[in-house]
Order: sequence, then structure tokens, then C-alpha cells
Amino acid sequence: MQIKRMCASCALLFSLPVMALATEPRTPLEITYDRETREVPAERVHGTCRVRILTTEDSRQNKETFGQSMQGALLSGDMSKWVTDGLSDLKAFGVDVELAKEATPPQDDSLLIKTSLTRAYTWQIGLKIFSMVALKAQFINKGGVLQEKYYRAHGDKSNMWGADSEYVTTLNYGINNLLPALAKDLPALCKGERVEQYSYAGPEGAPKK
Repeated sequence: MQIKRMCASCALLFSLPVMALATEPRTPLEITYDRETREVPAERVHGTCRVRILTTEDSRQNKETFGQSMQGALLSGDMSKWVTDGLSDLKAFGVDVELAKEATPPQDDSLLIKTSLTRAYTWQIGLKIFSMVALKAQFINKGGVLQEKYYRAHGDKSNMWGADSEYVTTLNYGINNLLPALAKDLPALCKGERVEQYSYAGPEGAPKK
């Protein structure tokens, strides 16, 4: 009887750290843009104008999480700053970029870009992590709103360590697959010409979700 009581006490003792771990609250991850996390190098685009970028609005239906890892739900950090920082890296494509403080139409030949993030999430299949990033962009010139366009891109990477940070890395692959499609549109938009209303970019064979 005494042995049984000792075993029961041991079981309770060893279960405490596990219980504490299971109930430990998750904290939002730091979502930081990484310009180096791209599948192909940025290629210079010619014939663009000066581009002014407004801070991206986070319009996701679910602003709390962006996926699930083995450790639990992946809580979102500041997605708005992450996308804005990514768009600022259009300079890697040879674009003259500056951040705009006001949404007033340009008085010169520059282009104002107003964006909203509609989706940003990750999922895993086997040992692969996938991401999807969707962006609504409004292009405004001195004549007013020239066009609205939707961009959608996937990213992927192998899940090497099972770390939460790998899911953030996969998001960066997604947004860096989106940027070339946007940069490619700028020469026409800077001339006041409309482009296709939707663009998709991503690795070959990425499952569409």
C-alpha cells in the first residue's frame, strides 16, 4: 500500500511540469520582414516612377493566428508593419520608394499605393511548410484611383527543426514571391495604364488553399 502511495506521488510530481507547459500561454511571434528569404534574386525593373507607400491595413478575418505548429497556435505579431516593410523593399527592384503619411493623391507623376492584407497564413503537409499571402492594392495617381488589383502568392520550405520561427520564414518566402509581380506592374501603372486585375506567384506545385 505504501509503495502504491509513493508511485502515485511520483506520478503527480512528474506530471506537474507537463501540466505547466500545457497551460503556459502562447505569446505573439515577432513577424519580421527578411529581404534575403527569397527563392530568386530581385531583378531590376525599368521605366518606373517614384512610388509612395501607405502603411498596410491588416484586413484579415482572423487577426489572432496565422497557423498551427506542434507547439500550438501561431499567434500573429504586427502583420501591418511586416507587409509595409516588404513593400518598401521594392527598391531592390530599382524602384524609387518612400513611405507616405497621407492618402492624398499625388500632385506630380508619382504613384501612391494603398494596400490591405486580406490573408496571411501557413500550413504543413508532411515535412513541408506552406504559406499564402494575399494583398489588395489600390494604385492612385494625380487623376485619382487608377486601379485596384489583387495579388496572391505562396511560399514553402522544409520544416527542419519544428520551430515556430520556420513558419515566419515561410511567410517571408510568400511575400517575396509576391513582390516581383507587383514590381512588374509598375512601369505600366506609372504611365497611367491599367494591368491585369489579378496576379498569382509561387513555387511550382504549391497546393492552392
